[in-house]
Amino acid sequence: MKNFLILLFIPLLLISTNLYAYSMDDLLKEIDVPNWQEKISNPVFFEKFKSPEKFRVVVDLADARGYDWRYRIRAIRMLGHMKTLQAEEALLQMFQDHFFHHECPSLKSYVAESLGDFKPGKRLLEILKEGLKDPEVLVREATAKSLGKLKMPESVKYLTEAFNKEKSMAVKIAIIHALKSIASPEAQTFIKQIASDGNHKELKDAFGGSL
Repeated sequence: MKNFLILLFIPLLLISTNLYAYSMDDLLKEIDVPNWQEKISNPVFFEKFKSPEKFRVVVDLADARGYDWRYRIRAIRMLGHMKTLQAEEALLQMFQDHFFHHECPSLKSYVAESLGDFKPGKRLLEILKEGLKDPEVLVREATAKSLGKLKMPESVKYLTEAFNKEKSMAVKIAIIHALKSIASPEAQTFIKQIASDGNHKELKDAFGGSL
């Protein structure tokens, strides 16, 4: 009889556990607040999402096609704040998914922005640099900003090549800021060249003549 009760209790325990598992709705309730940016950047808040179960919920929301893009963006930024290898890998997969942002072009720009929060690395650079060729201006701009945050001298080549092909003033400005942040000899030489060649008057005006 005792063994029978134990066998009966185990399935009930499993059912109870599943019923109270952390869900996407639970996450939505937590981040659907006016001060969501401050909340999701608080280490005390996102620390609990490093557990495999809750981390999966964050990834699922970020990748949830059909969900309100505003909440997907919050999940994407959460992954950036986590700064774990698992979070980086999830964002890299999203960044390379051609269908990830078809409902909202700006989604990929937030992924690009979030990737700038991680430690510099060759694989990260090789994938992120492709954002400089993206059809969307917001993605190219966010990519340039993230490359500036990563401060990898290896990215100067890609930034300067992108600058020479770029037509958007916003992206060009982001590239110049990135090069200034990297501050390698190659980056500084390129900036001086832009400042003195006489072909970028509008860019100089945008910087207040500070180039």
